[in-house]
This record gives sequence, C-alpha cells and structure tokens, in this order.
Amino acid sequence: MSRRFRSLVGTAALAFALLFTAVGVGQYWFLRWQLHQEDKNDLWDLAEEMRDQIAFGDTWNLQGYRRTTEGPDIYLVIAQNGTLIDTHDYLPGIVSHVSLPFVFQYDHPFRFSSDVGEDWNLYVHSLQDGTVVLGSRKEITPEGLDALFSSNAARFGNTISEALRTPERAIHEAFDYAIIDKNGTLQWAIGGIPLKASSPAVLAKPMLAPVRQVGEKMYAALLYPVVSKSGSAVGLISVFEEVTDEQRVLRQSAVFNGIIASFLWVVTVAFSAAYLRRGGPGTISCAQIPLLDEGETVEFKSSLRWDYAKQLPNKEIERAIIKTVVGFLNAENGGTLIIGISDAKEVLGLQPDYSSLKRPDREGPDRDRFEQRLHQILINAIGESRCVRWVKTRFCSLNNKDVCVVTVAPSSEPVFPEEEVGAPLYVRVGNSTRPLGPQESLAYARNRWGGGLALPRSHSRRPGAHLAT
Repeated sequence: MSRRFRSLVGTAALAFALLFTAVGVGQYWFLRWQLHQEDKNDLWDLAEEMRDQIAFGDTWNLQGYRRTTEGPDIYLVIAQNGTLIDTHDYLPGIVSHVSLPFVFQYDHPFRFSSDVGEDWNLYVHSLQDGTVVLGSRKEITPEGLDALFSSNAARFGNTISEALRTPERAIHEAFDYAIIDKNGTLQWAIGGIPLKASSPAVLAKPMLAPVRQVGEKMYAALLYPVVSKSGSAVGLISVFEEVTDEQRVLRQSAVFNGIIASFLWVVTVAFSAAYLRRGGPGTISCAQIPLLDEGETVEFKSSLRWDYAKQLPNKEIERAIIKTVVGFLNAENGGTLIIGISDAKEVLGLQPDYSSLKRPDREGPDRDRFEQRLHQILINAIGESRCVRWVKTRFCSLNNKDVCVVTVAPSSEPVFPEEEVGAPLYVRVGNSTRPLGPQESLAYARNRWGGGLALPRSHSRRPGAHLAT
C-alpha cells in the first residue's frame, strides 16, 4: 500500500468519522425537536380545551367545568394565590408543601367556603405519619354524609404507605381526597380539595417544561396560564403526558450513534497512529545505538568526510552520506543514519572530521562546524526546504566519543541528488542503498507515492552554497 494511498485512506476515515458524528448529532437533535413539537402540540390542545371549560371571566365559576367529565389523564389546576382547584392522577412533586386553610377537628365533618367560590363538606382524618382530607362539594352532597366520611376515612388505614395503596375505586365517588405527610408534602390527590400551596409562577404565555422523571417514568408538561378578560394572570393549568417510551427511543438513538461514532473515531485514531508509526523512523536513544544492527532503517558510517584508509578528507565519502540520506527519503519508512560508527559497530567518533574542518576563518565548537558542514552538503544535494522538513540531526556521546544521529523522515515525493546529472532513484534495500533502473524506478514510484515518476526538481541555493574540500 503506497504512502499516498494510505494518506487518502486516512483522510477518508477522518472525513467519514466527522461526517457520521455530525449526522448522528443532527439526527439526535432533529428527533428531539420532533418529539418536543409533538408533545407540545398534543399538550397544547388538551390545555386549551381545559381553559375553555374553565371559562374564567371576572371570577372563578367552576360549576360548568366540574360537570365536564372529559379531560387529560394527568393535570393540575391551581389559582394564582395558591389554592388547589383540581387535579387528576397527581404526580408526586408537582406541588411541594401544602397547608390546610381551614379550622378543623380530626374526624369531625365541617363546611368550608374556598376563595374560588366553592362550598365544601370536609373531613380530616389523622394518620400516624400524616393526614387524609376527604371532601364533597355542596351540590353533590350524598345522603348519610357523616357516616360515609367515617367509613371511607377508615379505608385509608393508619399510615401514609397504607393510604397510598388504597385504590381510588374503594372510595365513594362523591368524595375527592388528598393525602399529606407530616411534613406537609402532598403525596397524592384526586379532585379539588381546596388546599393551599405556594403561588405558582404564572407565565405570560404557554411553555413546554423540561421532561421530568417521576419514579421510573418520564413526563412532558405544558404550563398554560389562565387569564382574566383584562389579561391578568389568575391561575395556571399544568397538563402532563407520559413520554417514557419516546425518551427511551431518543436515549437509545443517542447511545447507538455515540457507540458508532466512538468506534469510528477509535478506528481513525488507531489508523492514524499506525500511519504515523509507519510514516517515519522511531526515535533512537543514545543508549540504544550499541544494540542496533544495520538494516532497512539503520545505517552506520565511519565519518562524514574523513577517509580512514587514505587519512585525508574524501568527497566520495560525503557523496555516500548523501546517497544514504536520499535512500532513506525515498524509502517507505525513512531511516536513521549514525555517523562515527564503523560497519563493524566500532565507535570511531567524529574527531577526525572535527580536525579536518578546522580553519583559521572558521571558529566555533567542533560540533557546530560539523553540523554546518553536514547541512550544507545535504542542502546542495536535495534542497534546503527538504532538509528542514525531513532531516533532523543530533549528537550522542559513546565511549567519550561524539557520534552524529541523522533522522530522516520519508519524503512525500521522489528525491534525487541534484549534483549527479541524470541521477537514478536511490532507495533503501535491506541494509544498503542502491540505485534503481528506469523500469524499477517507475514501478517503485507507483507503489510508493501512488503515481508516476517526475523529473528531479531544481532547488535554489543560497549565495556561496558550495562544497569546500
């Protein structure tokens, strides 16, 4: 697989991960918005119907509303001053603390006129940890009311938990009731027992409240204001709808998309990491150098320019350095050239090179002169931009002798040594650098860079960029 092809595959993987993430997020928000709109429309219709049934004018007139048998499954109507008007299938927590706005004796019937103009027959029954309030509006007072109050109150048991387990059908149909714990928290209510709660925050216009969880179920709620003819807020209608299944689908969609997106990102990151590992030589520490052997990505050179056989500088040795670097540039994974170590892995150091570079007009530390010479050789051969981009040098000290480590990254294009007219394509083969013939070069270039073989490009040199012996 060519480097260019791997790059295209990596780019495609990244683009696909980004695209799927964007699509997944967009799908989630669209589904959420769609469910939000459906809930809003359904609840809006129910709340408007209740508002029309209440038909508030200048005062509360609830007789017509009370005669209405149809309505939402779960709702709460409360006046602006906190008086509870009506509720059905009460959800714990809708109203927090409530109080009893009347004087009473436990287990004694009494009458009470609420501040919304309704007359009630009420009965307060004491529990060990709370209170049950039963009530019947005056217009539907059943016969034998006192006896019915006593018998129905007894059905709630002695504790809040027993009262909450009492089925609605066990209580006489003429009675509304409310169950309140000892802390004043309304635990359950059916109908319009005239309790007092905190004044609700009545909004200027209807609003869909955030989905709330009660037990294991989720509920959407619409808050719909009741206003007088003059436009003043006088109460609030809260209509609820169970959306557990909808929220489960939304959550499952988010989880599914999140898993797929995470998988794609893991694949992309893993591919990128593998690509980067294959895209260049690993960093070799100084301590690793004695343990290395020459191979496809490692090459030892005794010196930069010093000929140990002739005991003088030799430009052919510099050309061998250039060919090795070019071979690593053209290689699939780059490579590391270590100068100052013989083929037999003997640490020779760089002192002969240092000495050969000493001149009265060249001052500075030995390493600096060596590095300048190495860079100049490579700049003249392959161009400054390529040197800066793909070639890095550093020094190590082994056996109290300096060696130079040249790390060469794989190039993104074929590289030719420009000082050789008609130079072949040098590549790394095993533990040596060798030139390829025309046909081999074309085949290698197609596999390595994914295209044909371009002619060597010229590189501008800085003034005075020449090699001095």
